[in-house]
Amino acid sequence: MEFWKKIWKKKRRQTNVDDADRKGEGQDSYIVDASQVNISDSYEREKYVISLLEQIREAQEQISQCEAEYRTVDRYLMDMEEISYIPQEDKEKLMEYAKSVSLLERDKIRYEEKKERLSDADFAKMERLSDETDEGVQKLREAEKYQQAIRSDLQKLEGEKQACLYRKQEAAVLMENLKGIAIISTVAVFCCIFLLLGMQIFLQMDVRIGYILIAGAAAFTLLAVYMKYSDASKERIAASRSLNKVILLQNRVKIRYVNNTNLLDYLYLKFGIASAAELEKLRQQYEAEKEERSRIKETMQELSFSQEQMVSLLRRYHLHDPLIWLHQVDALLDPREMVEVRHALITRRQKLRKQIDFNTANAETAQKEIKDMVADYPQYARETLQRVSDFEEKNGH
Repeated sequence: MEFWKKIWKKKRRQTNVDDADRKGEGQDSYIVDASQVNISDSYEREKYVISLLEQIREAQEQISQCEAEYRTVDRYLMDMEEISYIPQEDKEKLMEYAKSVSLLERDKIRYEEKKERLSDADFAKMERLSDETDEGVQKLREAEKYQQAIRSDLQKLEGEKQACLYRKQEAAVLMENLKGIAIISTVAVFCCIFLLLGMQIFLQMDVRIGYILIAGAAAFTLLAVYMKYSDASKERIAASRSLNKVILLQNRVKIRYVNNTNLLDYLYLKFGIASAAELEKLRQQYEAEKEERSRIKETMQELSFSQEQMVSLLRRYHLHDPLIWLHQVDALLDPREMVEVRHALITRRQKLRKQIDFNTANAETAQKEIKDMVADYPQYARETLQRVSDFEEKNGH
């Protein structure tokens, strides 16, 4: 049985393992404790055998994975050796390509880490509206300046409107007061006349001078009241006319304000901004970003070319994975970095060796337990071997 042969095979050793890889040898394995198992009980015996087979299967899977990774790491180390033996002429070319890749990668990283980059959405928007941006900035500046002028005019007109209303109200109050004075004066004249008439009739007094004085005073008073009233009426009419003019002018200015506001709202919406200053800033950022993206595009083309040349050169020497050196070009340029990479690979190989030894020990321990069980309990040997065969068939071995 193939599976049975696998679990009985001896521990394999690789002939090309470095001395450093052997440091992991001697690592303890899991020891299966059979002292607590009642072998005579069929249920416990079955579970015990299955657990040992599962332990062997898992160990074999781990060993297979580790060996595959071990071979990969070993190939990387062989690649490093191969690189060290590249002829000087090709090595100089390799260093040139590696240096170019390193510098271009740094340019790419600097661009990607740039904090004040224009977002892709804003860049696409500005690219779409690039032909209209200059005119848009000019229109927005003019519209915003005009908006401030209109607001100032509206404030002034509102002040003039309130002044006209005040003048009109003052003239109306004065006219009402003059009417009162005229009525009072008229009543007073009649009272004086009745008084003088009484003095003339009952006291036989000569009151002609009194009539003359009263008539003169009444004429003077009424004339003064009339003149003031006429002036107040004219003032009220003038104030009303001025008020009408101010209101008409205010309405025209308000229409301009609404139209200019609508224009500003449209331009703000069109360019997705809130002011001409913001659009100007976006335009400057777009121009800088456009130049930067053009430069990074050229950088990416140069980077791709240098990477292709570098990989092509490495492939001539049949490296296992020439592409990986695109991600560790500093190791090609700096011997100290190469030593670090080599050390990391050796460390990885040591850990893999330990894992292989550990799982091999586990498999051997489980194998010995099954062997001892077959030898110690021959009455259950056929059943045990059948269990192994069934397990092999179930797991496709």
